[in-house]
Amino acid sequence: MANGKIDVHAHFITSTYRKALLEHGYAKPDGMPGIPRWSEESHLAFMNSYGIAKSIISVSSPGTNITSNRGLNQNLTRESNEYAAHVKARYPDRFGYFASLPLPDISASLAEIKHVLDGPLKADGIILLSNASGFYLGDPHLRPILAELDSRKAVVFVHPTGTCCQANLQDSSASESPAYSSPLASAYPDPVFEFFFDSGRSILDMIMTGTACRFSQIRWIITHCGGALASLLDRVIQMASLGLPLASGRDPLPVSEAQIRAIIAEQFWFDLAGNPIPNQVDAILRFTSRQQLLFGTDVPWMPFEVVGEVVQRMERDLPDCVGKEHSDPIFRGNAEQLLLKQVEN
Repeated sequence: MANGKIDVHAHFITSTYRKALLEHGYAKPDGMPGIPRWSEESHLAFMNSYGIAKSIISVSSPGTNITSNRGLNQNLTRESNEYAAHVKARYPDRFGYFASLPLPDISASLAEIKHVLDGPLKADGIILLSNASGFYLGDPHLRPILAELDSRKAVVFVHPTGTCCQANLQDSSASESPAYSSPLASAYPDPVFEFFFDSGRSILDMIMTGTACRFSQIRWIITHCGGALASLLDRVIQMASLGLPLASGRDPLPVSEAQIRAIIAEQFWFDLAGNPIPNQVDAILRFTSRQQLLFGTDVPWMPFEVVGEVVQRMERDLPDCVGKEHSDPIFRGNAEQLLLKQVEN
C-alpha cells in the first residue's frame, strides 16, 4: 500500500449543509440515492486505513448556492468555509480545503474570495462547479471572479454538477415548450455520466472562448481525469489548426492549436477519482504529462467502504499504466508541489 498519499478530491458535509439540502429540495442531490453521512472521525479512519496522509476537502455539487435567497446562500457558503478552515486548523497535517463561492452572485463571491484567501482561514484554493446556474466557465459573467483568482495565481478545483443545457425544438411543439430537455437526462444519477459531459463542456467553453488564455495564472484541477475532455480534444484541435472559429458571440479571443496544447499541458492538472485506469489516463496522457496527474477519492459521495477497494485497485494498476517511477509522485508529490506553490503565492 502506498503511504503518504494526498487526496485532492474529497468532500465534507456539515449538519447545517445537510439540513439546507433537505429543506430546499436536495434530498437526492444530482439524482443520488441520498446524502451520505460524514464526520471528521470517519474521514480520518478511512485515511488511516488506506495510507492517505492528507485530504483536501470541499463541498460537492450542488454547492452552496441552493436557494432563491441571496443572504441564505451567502451564510451557507460562509459557514461551510469556516467549518473547513477549523478542521484544517485542528488537523493541519491531515486536512486542507478548497473554499466554496455563492456563484453566480459575483459581488458576494468576490467578498468570499478575500475572506478565505486574505484572512486567517487559509484556503488551499477555490472550488468552482462546472456551471453556476447555467453560467459555464467561459461565460463573461464569471470574468470578475476569474480575474481575481488569476491575480492570486490561485488553485481552482473544477467539480462537475448537473447540466444546464437544453435543446430547442424546431417544430410545432416548440411554441408550447421552447426549452426542451430529454427525459434521458433525469433517468440516471448525474455522476454516472452526465458529470463527465458537463466537465468536458465547461472546460472546452473555457478553452474555446480564450478564457483560459486570459487567465493563464490560474492553476486548474479538473476532476475525474477531465471527464469527456480527452475524447473531444482531437476535434477541437483540428478545427483550430484549420483556422476555423471556435467561439462566437461572447467576445472570444482567437485560440490556436499550439495554445490549446499548451493550456492542457501547463495550466491543467487532472485528478484520478473514479475509475479512470487505464482508458481515461491513456487518453489524457496524449495531451499532458504524468506530472499533471493527482490522486483523488471522491469520498464520502463515493462511500468509504467502496472507495477503499478502488484505492487498492489503483495502487495495483497505476504503476503498470504510468510506470512505477511516476506512480508515487501521482499519489503525493505532484499535489505537494502544486499546493506548495499556492502557499508561496
